Amino acid sequence: MSWFLSPEGPVAGTLSGYEQREEQIQLAEAIDAAFGQSRHLIAEAGTGIGKSFAYIIPAVSWAMKTNKKVVISTYTISLQEQLIYKDIPFIQKVSGLKFVTGLAKGRGNYVCWRRLEQARSRGATLFDESNHVDQLEMIRHWALATKDGSLSDLGFVPAHAVWDMVGSDSNMCAGRGCTRFESCFYQIARRRLFGSHLIVANHALLFSDLAVRQQGGKILPDFKLVVLDEAHNMENVASKHFGLRLSNYQMYFLLNRLFNPRTEKGILASHKNDTVLRLLLRAQQGDDDFFNEVLNFHARHLQGGHESKDSIRVVIPDGFANVLSGPLNDLGFYLHQLAQEVSEEQEALEIDAYGRRCMDFAGVVDAFISQKMPESVYWVEASRRRQTPRVVISAAPLNIGPTLQAVLFEPCDSVIMTSATLSTRGRQDGSEGAGSEQRGFYFFRSRIGIEDCQVLQLGSPFKYEEQVKVYVEATLPDPIKEASDFLEQSVAAMEKYLLQTQGKAFILFTNFRQLRHTAERLADFCREHDLLLLEQGRHHDRSVLLEEFRRNTNSILLGTDSFWQGVDVPGESLSNVMIVKLPFSVPDHPLLEARLEQIRSRGGSAFFDYQLPEAVLKFKQGFGRLIRTKKDKGIVVILDKRVIRKSYGRAFFQALPECPVEVVKE
Repeated sequence: MSWFLSPEGPVAGTLSGYEQREEQIQLAEAIDAAFGQSRHLIAEAGTGIGKSFAYIIPAVSWAMKTNKKVVISTYTISLQEQLIYKDIPFIQKVSGLKFVTGLAKGRGNYVCWRRLEQARSRGATLFDESNHVDQLEMIRHWALATKDGSLSDLGFVPAHAVWDMVGSDSNMCAGRGCTRFESCFYQIARRRLFGSHLIVANHALLFSDLAVRQQGGKILPDFKLVVLDEAHNMENVASKHFGLRLSNYQMYFLLNRLFNPRTEKGILASHKNDTVLRLLLRAQQGDDDFFNEVLNFHARHLQGGHESKDSIRVVIPDGFANVLSGPLNDLGFYLHQLAQEVSEEQEALEIDAYGRRCMDFAGVVDAFISQKMPESVYWVEASRRRQTPRVVISAAPLNIGPTLQAVLFEPCDSVIMTSATLSTRGRQDGSEGAGSEQRGFYFFRSRIGIEDCQVLQLGSPFKYEEQVKVYVEATLPDPIKEASDFLEQSVAAMEKYLLQTQGKAFILFTNFRQLRHTAERLADFCREHDLLLLEQGRHHDRSVLLEEFRRNTNSILLGTDSFWQGVDVPGESLSNVMIVKLPFSVPDHPLLEARLEQIRSRGGSAFFDYQLPEAVLKFKQGFGRLIRTKKDKGIVVILDKRVIRKSYGRAFFQALPECPVEVVKE
């Protein structure tokens, strides 16, 4: 490992200006050893050490040596694309090794030839809108030319109603009996995965696979070695995939896909009879009654001052009348019987699959109402920001640790978890004793439920003491106790630092309300000083906002949660990161509320055992947006004086690399 990344190795011989990074070699050797010893490893790797090379090289080595597949999983699409199109091809080129890499995508990303032809033959009776038929023809022309066959290669975003009728689906697949089996885009991709040494996936697909394996199936080929990059997102992603979720929008789409009585179009248009209409009407009525009851429950439990609160916890089982599962099961059973009578194979598969979907939804409703999942939290969500309110029923495990132990850590020989933000302590804390490094990882380990593992904390090759200066505004009002005053006065402080860097700033918020208020206050200032103001959630999606920010170097981007992490803007474009408030989660989401209750019931401190370490890790992520290369320089501005006024504020500074800090008192 060390030779490969040394000044005499193949990487240095190919990359001009290559500099050996000791931290990168240490990480590569630690991962190599963990694979060799069948141990799990948690490794915090500071920004800039080149951690992707550090795990790709041992992953390739062990995959070829043992003939065991290695799954590399990322959270963001951008990192996945970097691995597939840049880092892995580079390692393959300089190493001369002949290994195979497969990109794993969910099955629904691929077009199905038989479903496409089936939809085209019945387009006039399937789709409510004429442009949907046009999109179908565009997809067919593309399918004849594409080699990939997945949505990312399509060139336009089709309507959900269209792609739902042509995407590959295991329940609608004839398998080897299909005449298109050999040319099936999904099967070609799957065969490549089974022949690959490395499989690059994302966390959502990986945890979907682990959830399916609990039921006896699988999405990915069998694997024993895993690398989870951006591992700080593990708990949240896993909780979603081992829980329940169903919305009134999903139900509406399902029933209207089967048959829309207004347009008389849908899958059952050619099978319309009194029985079909009666069963659909019962299911539709049950759908309306159930989600209206959920919406009323949500409205009743809103408290003063929380009119915009989306999520309400459901504590007592059987609190809702189950008027939906029965009609859905009856409809599903009828569709199953109908499928036996349909002569055309693909149509029969479609009808039977939609019958299963009805029964699956019925199961979700029943499990939610009766609260069948042990040690789980149940809640409802309602958003009234649309003409038709969006209503969702949800459940998630209270503690995902035991599940991850059973489906990931026990079956796999070695799981490598790495990120720039896994420890709540910085490297400088090593002076506190031999156990300091272990203590820094305690919060992350406790959340994912792993005990037997090695830990490693590596700093960054960047010289933060020279590249960064931190300012703390000490005279602003308390952002909690004096919220309205803080809201007004913080804008003046922002303007001071925006002039200092001529924009080039991320301003990171913890909620949209304060973001929008600030955007209104900064609008005139930005026009006066010719600065482009970009506001998350206003006009463009995240990727468009980022591209505009990179292109216009005198711009300011106001962002919330998703901009605290996974954003890479090297160079002058980003010279200023402002953290408006310390990123404590508001404990009003039912899942967080229940987790805090559990900590208290066991004699712990909800604040010090959960809220503080969680906020520290997010704070590290926000800080990490600024310096992305050795040439970057800039400032980090903290507008929340609690970081110096409260005793717990020390924890935030302990988590950062050493750099100069100025407390501004005037």
